[in-house]
Amino acid sequence: MKTQLLSLGIILSTTLTACSKPPVDCDAFALQENSDYVLPYQTGESYEVLVSTGHYTKANQGVGLYAVDFVMPIGTKVVAARDGEVVSIRELYEDYNGEDLKENYIFIRHNDGTIARYFHLTHKGVLVNEGDEVKAGDVIGRSGNTGQSGGPHLHFDVQKCGPNLPPEYNKLPCGQTLPVTFRNTRPHECGLTIGEHYLALKD
Repeated sequence: MKTQLLSLGIILSTTLTACSKPPVDCDAFALQENSDYVLPYQTGESYEVLVSTGHYTKANQGVGLYAVDFVMPIGTKVVAARDGEVVSIRELYEDYNGEDLKENYIFIRHNDGTIARYFHLTHKGVLVNEGDEVKAGDVIGRSGNTGQSGGPHLHFDVQKCGPNLPPEYNKLPCGQTLPVTFRNTRPHECGLTIGEHYLALKD
């Protein structure tokens, strides 16, 4: 446990150093009452935000600016944050493999062409199939710790278009992440805050 916490701390520290003062436009976030999104975990559960805007780096033109990491035990049920169609899945990798580009995931396309991405899922933790239509709040998988990860967590983001499949995860223009507000939790006018816990309320 101490090793996991230390690893998460190192990741967070490194991330914050690499991306101080990212260009976050608070006006770009939708009002909560108008949001299409719910938190990517079940009602009644609360998880800490490990990274928010912290994936930003100038080297990749800031494509990860609006990605969010939630600290989450392996096996936690992950839900669809928005209605859409499952367009890509992967579940063959084992937890704690520690290898870049070898993470399990689910990609869901929304009706406006954007793609929600759920990363680091556990081995055989995908509970949907490509082509499935899902609704916001539907259970789609189980969280894990696959790929290049300092500890069990869920990486969630929404890209402009796609899907960008590995190794082209961040290829522009589709790779640009978009600001997301979640309608089923407490106020967060400029995105979720690092270190804060967010309870998923009944939608």
